[in-house]
Amino acid sequence: MDRAQAIVATCADPKPEELIDGGAALVAGSGHFVDPHTVAVGDRVLHGTSIVVATGAKLPELPVEGIELADGHVELLEARELPSRLVVIGGGVIGMEFAFMMARVGVEVSVVELLDHVLGRVDHDVRAEVAGMAERLGITLHLSTRLERLSRQGGAIAVEAAAPDGPLRLEADRVLLAAGMVPAVDDLALEAAGVAYDRHGIPTDPTLRTNVGHIYAIGDVRAGAYQLSPVATKQGTMVAGNALRGEQAAFDDRVVPYLVGLTPPVAGVGLTEEQARDQGLGLEVHRQDYRDVCPVGNVVGEPEGFVKILGEAGSGRILGAHAVGAGSPELIQGMAFAMTGGLSVAQAAGTLSVFPGLTQALQHALMPKPIHDPRYVPPQSGR
Repeated sequence: MDRAQAIVATCADPKPEELIDGGAALVAGSGHFVDPHTVAVGDRVLHGTSIVVATGAKLPELPVEGIELADGHVELLEARELPSRLVVIGGGVIGMEFAFMMARVGVEVSVVELLDHVLGRVDHDVRAEVAGMAERLGITLHLSTRLERLSRQGGAIAVEAAAPDGPLRLEADRVLLAAGMVPAVDDLALEAAGVAYDRHGIPTDPTLRTNVGHIYAIGDVRAGAYQLSPVATKQGTMVAGNALRGEQAAFDDRVVPYLVGLTPPVAGVGLTEEQARDQGLGLEVHRQDYRDVCPVGNVVGEPEGFVKILGEAGSGRILGAHAVGAGSPELIQGMAFAMTGGLSVAQAAGTLSVFPGLTQALQHALMPKPIHDPRYVPPQSGR
C-alpha cells in the first residue's frame, strides 16, 4: 500500500489554477438543470449556449438488507490490513480484479455473481479461461446466485444468497460490492432540460450530442458507455471542439481497447465472437495458445494464456482481438493500431514480430492455419 500511494503521489493532478489561467471559471457545488440553457448551483444560476454532462458513474443502490455492511472498491483499496475471508458481490471487471488480487496474497475469496458466467462483456473463450484460472487460484465462484441479505454475526459478516441448488450462506471479514457502476444522473433534473435518459444513462449520437442539440454527454454517464478513462478523456477533447467551435467530430467506438487487471491480465478490442455472430458476420477465428509457441510465456515464467483474432470471412477485415496472459495489453494495443489503420488479417500477419518475445503468440495467431483433411494420407517412407 505504501508503494501504491507513493506511485499515485507522482501523478500530476489537474490543478484548479491551471484551469483558471486557461480562462475557465470554476463553481463548486451540486448542479442541476433549470431549463435547457440554465444550470443552478446552490444560489447561483449559470447560463450556457452549450452544456456538457460529465458526471460519471456511481455504485448502484441495491435493495438488499444490510447492504451498508459492504465496502466499495475505493474503501478496500485504502485498507491497511488484509481480510482473512472476502466475499465479492459481482463477477464483472472490478469484482474479478479484486478477487484475483486478494487470492494471490492469500485471502480466501468467494464471488457471488447473478449471471451464469463472469466478465459478462468479454469474449466467451476469455471468460472460460478466467474461470479456470480462478478455480486454480482457489477462488470459489457462485454463479447464477442472487444476493439476498447481509448481516453482522459477531466479528463476521454473514452473506445470504439464493443459489441454483438452494440457499447459500457465507461468512466474511469484508464484503466488496462490485455489482457494476450506474450512470450518475439522479440529481441532475434532466427532465427540466428535456434530455432523454434511462437506467443505462444518457443516449447520444456519435458527436456526443443528446436529443437536445446543444447539450452533450461524455464518459461513464453515456448510455452503453465503455467505463474507461481513456474513452472519457478522448470524448472530453472532442466535445470541447464540437461545443465551442461548432466542429462535428464523431467518436468511433469500434476500436476501444480495454484491460481487465487480473494476474495474468486480460485485454481486448473490437467485437467479441458472440457479437460478430449476432450481427450475422462470417468469421475466421484465429487462436494461438501461449504454451504451444516456444518460448512464449516461458520466457517470463507465465505460460498461461492465448491470443484470439477475429477476421471477417472474405474481406479479411479485423473485427476484434482478445488475449489472456502476460503482455496481453501490449499485444492488443498492436491490434488496435492495425484495426485503426484498416489492415486485414493477412496484412497484419505480414508484419515481422520481435523474437524472442510474447509478440510471437500474436504472429502465430494471425497466420492461416493448415487444413487437416482426414482423406489425406501422407506418403510412406521410401516411396
